[in-house]
Amino acid sequence: MKIRIPSATHALLALAIIVTHPARAQQGVTLPQAIATALRDNPDALIARATIDSARAERRIAVALPNPTLSGLPNNPYQYAVSLPLDVMPSRLYRSRTATIGVKASILDRSDVLRQLRFSVARSFLDVLLAQERRTLARDRRAAVLQLLVADSARVRAGDAPARNLVRSEVELARADAEQARADVDVQVARGALQALMGVAHPDTGFVAIGSLAYRALATPPESLPMLALANRADLNAARVRVEGSREAQHLASSLVLPTPVLSFVRQYTAPFESGHFYSFGVGFDLPLLNLHGGERERAAAGVAGARFAEDRSAIGVQRDVAAAEAEFRIQRALVERYESGLLRRMDEGLAAVRYAYSRGASSLLDVLDAVRSNAEVRSDYVAALHDYWLSVHAVNAAVGADVFGIQRDDEPMRRP
Repeated sequence: MKIRIPSATHALLALAIIVTHPARAQQGVTLPQAIATALRDNPDALIARATIDSARAERRIAVALPNPTLSGLPNNPYQYAVSLPLDVMPSRLYRSRTATIGVKASILDRSDVLRQLRFSVARSFLDVLLAQERRTLARDRRAAVLQLLVADSARVRAGDAPARNLVRSEVELARADAEQARADVDVQVARGALQALMGVAHPDTGFVAIGSLAYRALATPPESLPMLALANRADLNAARVRVEGSREAQHLASSLVLPTPVLSFVRQYTAPFESGHFYSFGVGFDLPLLNLHGGERERAAAGVAGARFAEDRSAIGVQRDVAAAEAEFRIQRALVERYESGLLRRMDEGLAAVRYAYSRGASSLLDVLDAVRSNAEVRSDYVAALHDYWLSVHAVNAAVGADVFGIQRDDEPMRRP
């Protein structure tokens, strides 16, 4: 009874969790759903959105009209004055343009953050699928070794095989158990990393990634990928916009030599001015004698040069990313197609032949164990190649900044067609 009570308690707790959270127990997450969640809840996406709000606030500050200044002048007679800067000079126009371009650049920066986030989520999602596939392979290998152990136990008891075969099978089973345990840990680690990218504050241990690494042939990317990337990459477009914003900032610095006039109105009650009125108007402005704003102009000119260099660097980086992603896609596609051409089928046939020969006494236990291990290694390499193939597909999309292969239109793009 002392042994059964904890088991029953655990079973009731598990049942309560399933009843309380039925969606978690039965539903999973597809790649598009994971990307959508990350775009909504990932901290980087939230920071980029807040940066846009800040840029819009900066634009409001730039175009806001100055407040009037009220003052009391203790003269004889006592005077009341109000002054208002007439913000109608060219500096207001250039200041407004610079702030507006800053908002546009922030929006493009957010688009680039989302582009990178989509790729990061896709890579993490594929890592989960790879970990799950390798766990399945580890379980299959353990099942095969366990089957050999059962068969060897019967043969040893019947006197048809030496006892050392049974010891070797037990050692292989221990190794298979360890491999399966590591595979289980890898799955949990990969799932945790994916949920972190999705912005999940409290990772769910029952999280399930729905999809598979099944191969699907995709069309060869067009030769116009570099031109398409130069037109679509948000980071390059943001660099171009910042060049424009730097030019407007340069115009703003040049316009500072034209001071903003200040209109004033003075009112007194006990005695009139020489004009015979109890009020008077005045105008004032800064006289640019000691400071001609040369430093501002030099800083703006350096900003334009730096923005141009940043644009050139971004353009070179875009072309490098596209070339590397396209080359990786072609390499991984060729590798997967080599596996798909019959290599796996021949490996399975060879394993079946060795196991049959062992059952007839025509091969040794070492031959069978080596065949099982080799088959598992080849299968593991195959699923890794599939993982790298699909990762290269998403890398091309990320490098171009557009959905080149059209996989984002599928609800579950990683499922077998």
